[in-house]
Amino acid sequence: MRSAQNFFSPHACGPFFAYDVLRYIVVMRKVNLITGFTILSFFFSAVVDAVVVPQPVGMFVLPIEKQTVDDDVILDSKALFDHERRVRDVLALQTDLGAYHPALAERWLSLAHEAMRLGQSESAANLFQQGLHNLRLNSGLTTDSQIEALNDWITVLRRLGDSEGLSRQLSYRYRIAGLGAESWTDEGLEFALEYYDHELSMLAVAQWHAIERDVLKFAEHLEDVVHRACRGDTVDVTACSALVKRRLQILYLISFAVEPYVEESQSLPLYKPRVLQERSVTNEQLANIERGAFRIGVRMMKEAIELDSGNDELELALADWRWFYGRSGDAVSTYGRLAEKSPELFSEPVELPHGLITASLLPVRKVAQATFSFDVTTRGRVREIREISSTNGARDAIRIKKSLRELRFRPVLDGSAERVKVTVTKTYRETRSR
Repeated sequence: MRSAQNFFSPHACGPFFAYDVLRYIVVMRKVNLITGFTILSFFFSAVVDAVVVPQPVGMFVLPIEKQTVDDDVILDSKALFDHERRVRDVLALQTDLGAYHPALAERWLSLAHEAMRLGQSESAANLFQQGLHNLRLNSGLTTDSQIEALNDWITVLRRLGDSEGLSRQLSYRYRIAGLGAESWTDEGLEFALEYYDHELSMLAVAQWHAIERDVLKFAEHLEDVVHRACRGDTVDVTACSALVKRRLQILYLISFAVEPYVEESQSLPLYKPRVLQERSVTNEQLANIERGAFRIGVRMMKEAIELDSGNDELELALADWRWFYGRSGDAVSTYGRLAEKSPELFSEPVELPHGLITASLLPVRKVAQATFSFDVTTRGRVREIREISSTNGARDAIRIKKSLRELRFRPVLDGSAERVKVTVTKTYRETRSR
């Protein structure tokens, strides 16, 4: 039997929880059946207000934004022929000197940069790998001398859409830069944020059943770097302001994925099964994070705002967090104040959490997409979805429509900072199917 504490916890809700509560009320003969239903209805309304957690944008669908494309490289056949000849020359030199001779690193990296200029991204990636492997063997695994070449390799991996390779090299560069050292350099913070943003994107679209430990480890790491940047004798306001927003992003994901949540309905609440259903120590730890996520996020953002007063981005991030959780009072007040200074932030509805992932960070693969017209209410809810077109048939459009219905939007404000209902037309792509 559940303990009293767990029994009445909103997080204890499951498919049969309503029946359990009603039976407890009636069997204990505290009230009659009608009164029991009245109490249960009140209880449900409280639970709905307490634990509604929408789907973070990016976990299943992502709006398609206009993207800039690099100009195509005009192929110079003579330059390409000369490049291939130089590759053969270095291969011959490698045969003479041995694969790990220190003189080879510079030659491989020079050829890699040449391949980049010629638009030969796959060849460039292989050459960077060869050159940096040699450099690390001869100069050390964490030497700063490899940063420039590593930056270019990362650029190539982005062009190729090699998300896994990108994860490895962003992580490696992050380790070189100090792995969240006590004091942040501008370069180190830049590398850290690039790494965090990529990992958040990958976690958003991944199936969590096999990577629970990775999720927990990443969440704990972000907690640690935020603590060191924002508290104690080593407070770094710039780093703190940037890092808390990344930690807030992982809290968005955990809030949705780990515990059951309740959706609004015209009749009874609908219970969604948790993404992570297997009991384990790791999943229990993730569940503990989820249970305190809202409170943790509010406290963390308030502390950051106290350190960096006047930072509108932090104020907006906190307001979005409250709005996402249905705490509309404080959120609306902040929205109105920010709208006076930056009305463009509220000129169109924005999916929350804003900036969680971008399409450029996702794996390159064939995905379903569909275009819809729909209403966004004054509460940021999606209503009256009308399909306009889809790429892969009705089934894909239905899945995308289902995810779209579960999103929460930052509301649109008019010139008087009043929330207004709007109709929008947007195209969404699947990041993963249900």
